[in-house]
Amino acid sequence: MPTEQQVLQVVSGDGEFNESGVRQFVSAAHIDTAGVDYQTIAITGPQSSGKSTLMNALFGTTFTEMDALKGRNQTTRGIWFAKSTKISEPVTMVMDLEGSDGRERGEDDTSFERQSSLFALAVADILLVNMWAKDIGREAGSGKPLLKTIFQVNLKLFTPAPNRRKTVLLFVFRDMTKTPLQQLKATWEEDLQRMWASITKPPHYDAYSFYDFFEVQYAALHNFEDREEDFRADVVTLRRRFTSDGEDSLVHVSQDALPGDAFALSLNKVWEVIKSQKDLNLPAHKVMVANIRCGEILNDQLRALQEDQAWTTLVQNAQQQLIPNFGNQASDLLESCLTGYEQEARYFEAGVRQSKQQELQGKLASMIRELFQQQLAHLHQKLMQAFKGDLGGSIVDKTQPFAQASEKQVTVLSG
Repeated sequence: MPTEQQVLQVVSGDGEFNESGVRQFVSAAHIDTAGVDYQTIAITGPQSSGKSTLMNALFGTTFTEMDALKGRNQTTRGIWFAKSTKISEPVTMVMDLEGSDGRERGEDDTSFERQSSLFALAVADILLVNMWAKDIGREAGSGKPLLKTIFQVNLKLFTPAPNRRKTVLLFVFRDMTKTPLQQLKATWEEDLQRMWASITKPPHYDAYSFYDFFEVQYAALHNFEDREEDFRADVVTLRRRFTSDGEDSLVHVSQDALPGDAFALSLNKVWEVIKSQKDLNLPAHKVMVANIRCGEILNDQLRALQEDQAWTTLVQNAQQQLIPNFGNQASDLLESCLTGYEQEARYFEAGVRQSKQQELQGKLASMIRELFQQQLAHLHQKLMQAFKGDLGGSIVDKTQPFAQASEKQVTVLSG
């Protein structure tokens, strides 16, 4: 099983999702027990632009870095994950992507760079876009064609809700020049607006701006090779922004966040959507995840109830005798089961959560109905015995005529 210090290839260079490896990695990194107190940070950008170097410096990961002395070539292939060792709260998962515009795939094989970048955009809370400062103002060099594609396809496939869970886009300008950061930001802001205006959007998104879906932030870094000390000082300052209490923190609590025990499943489903190119949306993806997890939670709660000593005792006693205070005992056990479900499923899509809750209520009703019928049978038997005894005694003792004794017993039973 992977340890926290290891990196994991989540998606191979051929596009195969590592389902079992992701499950084991999430467990080893304790994401599955983190609730919603975790964040996912990814990076995209050109090949050999220092993405892995930056992520390792920021988060203490061990992604493979390019050796400049051996030439400039592809180092990262596919999509890789690691857990940050330099940020403890919130738990931070780091994603390193294969670089775009790589010579190894060539100009005719750009599908993976689009798929991987869209994957990062769909699952990351914070997406770093690694750019050379000197490329601001360029069309292809700044990566605008790729960004336009993933912005457009993201709207089509994942239909994000405006002004809800905004993805933070952190544009990292590498190898700063004499051009002031404010000037670079102004130029890039104009480009973002033009990109958004130029993409084809579903009609219901026409009235929304780029900033209704994304929070845009910036960082500037010195050249790693020529000014390494300055670069590392920049990194220390930038790292604070990935903590909850850091200055200009990028960490935001989202009501739409999935709990950690659904993280591996969510990654798998997002990649399936992207790979299959099905015209699905984010609510549909959420529904897929919620259906699976809420179903599992439902079954877990039912199993826990059936194995509860109080329940098994109630079942055994219900078969044998009339139980005093049966209603309260049964109600407490059923309420505990429903409360357990609500606590575990509270973060999942509301419609699915409520539907599964109704299903659970139906199953619980079926379970208690049998016990209730047994209790009715015991009560009926006890009443009939009492009726026969009292009626028979009255007749034998000749204290009352039969008709009068019968009428009296009926009145007692019905009253």
